[in-house]
Amino acid sequence: MAGSQTAEANGLQTLVVTVPQRGQPVHPTEAAATKLAAHQRDAKPVQTPTLQLHSHQHGAGLKAVTAVGSSFTAPYFGGNSPVKNKKHQKGGAQPPARASRAGKWDEVKLWQLGYRQELQRKFTMFNNMAIGTSVLSFFAMNDTYGTQGMAYGGPVAVVWGWVVCSCFSLVVALCLAELLSALPTSGGIYYWSFSLAPRRYRTLVCWVAGWLNLLGQVAFTAGLEYTLAQGVATAVFMHTHGPAGNANPDGVHLSRTAVLGVLALMLLTHAVLNSLSIHVTSYLATTSLFWHAVATLALCVTVLLVAGAPRLNSPDFVFTTWTPNSQIHGITSPAYIFFMGLLMSQWTIMGYDAAIHVVEETIDAENAGAHALVGSVCVCSGVGFCLIVSLTFAMQSEANLLNPNNATGGHSAMMQLLWDVFAARYGTGYGALGLSYVSLVGLFFSAYASLCANARMLYAFSRDGAMPGARLWRRLAPASRLPVAATWLTAGLAAALAVPCIYNDLFFATVSAGSVVALSVSYGIPIFLRLFHDRYSFLPGPFNLGRASKPLAVIACGWIVLTSVVFVLPTTYPITPGSANYTAPLIVAVLALAAVLFYAPGFGGRYWFTGPAPNLE
Repeated sequence: MAGSQTAEANGLQTLVVTVPQRGQPVHPTEAAATKLAAHQRDAKPVQTPTLQLHSHQHGAGLKAVTAVGSSFTAPYFGGNSPVKNKKHQKGGAQPPARASRAGKWDEVKLWQLGYRQELQRKFTMFNNMAIGTSVLSFFAMNDTYGTQGMAYGGPVAVVWGWVVCSCFSLVVALCLAELLSALPTSGGIYYWSFSLAPRRYRTLVCWVAGWLNLLGQVAFTAGLEYTLAQGVATAVFMHTHGPAGNANPDGVHLSRTAVLGVLALMLLTHAVLNSLSIHVTSYLATTSLFWHAVATLALCVTVLLVAGAPRLNSPDFVFTTWTPNSQIHGITSPAYIFFMGLLMSQWTIMGYDAAIHVVEETIDAENAGAHALVGSVCVCSGVGFCLIVSLTFAMQSEANLLNPNNATGGHSAMMQLLWDVFAARYGTGYGALGLSYVSLVGLFFSAYASLCANARMLYAFSRDGAMPGARLWRRLAPASRLPVAATWLTAGLAAALAVPCIYNDLFFATVSAGSVVALSVSYGIPIFLRLFHDRYSFLPGPFNLGRASKPLAVIACGWIVLTSVVFVLPTTYPITPGSANYTAPLIVAVLALAAVLFYAPGFGGRYWFTGPAPNLE
């Protein structure tokens, strides 16, 4: 069992932490955490501003972090993080001394959680937030703006549905950020679930949470890759059909084999880019964030200016018009229709656990990781709202967005809307092609970032021995110290789910909805377990919600339950084999598979999986 005590060394306070052997994970909610909490409340900050991880003296006798058998000694700062001085938090980049100090503390914190530093810790909070924002790409609603938004309630469902989902997603993100600040590890969801669950069930809870999170991420990555490939096919068709703005038999429809080739090329490109170096990842993530913010706002301004001459819709139309479109889906209940309309927004604002999975590569992880997680949801919600409102103001024909014979062949409501705007102003919609590339580039960055975060999750899960072939998937490339093996496995799994989507639209709908439900439920498990811990059994990090923690957790759990139910409801009536929602059977199958793999006689996970496994020896 993990333990801790403090000692005075040359006038400096020192924290001694006993690290458990492999198979006996650190349990931060037990007695050690309670003692640590008491010390953190009462101890005074150390005066020396640096921390060395070498076996020599420094400054006024600052003791080194020294591994001795199954224990190590680290300077204790009398607080959660040694870099909380407010005067150093103003401005942009961290001063070199502060960055170095934060990085050393991150290594100590990771040791306390049972892991040694293996990944390169190079990301700033901005880099972390860039990856999270990229995964939350609002360009993922390229098609769902029409098929799930306008088709189910019209402008009211699109605009106000986005606001509702943004607010509740922010609540979920805040609850996850509090857990991330307390336990900043790439395993995230399943590590927290193990730490907070009752001892008797924590291994099973950890197993289920981990597999739901992993498979949900793989399905989400597959959905983004398919959406990108389909967007490329739509752009080709728009380039080649007749100038009148309607579908033309002469337009080039990429065959399914060609779309498969595009999908394979995109996945291959993303896997290669994720295998190069952490500096490439940092650069591409930063570029993606600027693209999602600056290029999107430029698109909003452009589409409003172009649409202004022919016609801009009134504020009443944008914010109050309700169009149930029951003739399309057969649903007559207004509440049911509105909930169906939420699917567009919830599918888009999903995957913000990306900030969690790159936290072991983030400097000052306790602070930066938590703020990046919340910041990514805020950026996506704010810029996405501007995009939705701009598009709805500029929309020329709601019916044409859903017409299978329109300029995009019925494959992209957003691209069709842009085409209609330019066609109304200039008589041809070819000017929209340039703006459509803003969406395609954004989707490219989004799929890239999703694969990046997904690979880190698979690496962490393998490090703890939960994956078949874990020894291979937890390996890091010697030169780059990146989880290259996990990256290529993730790409292969995503391909296995994305390829059938090309040949069956219903399969894509099931995979997309299933990814949202799996991820949402995995988020909800540690948030729900947090409700049963008070300030004496849960040691918060520097980012904590205080008294609002439990009320927000209740709201978050309620929202997760609601959206999970909505995503498994039928989307059309009458229900036929070709229009049924197979998300519920998919989730049941995933849970059943996880249970079988855990309880299988002789080889099930209960015989060898013990939860998070320290790798300090």
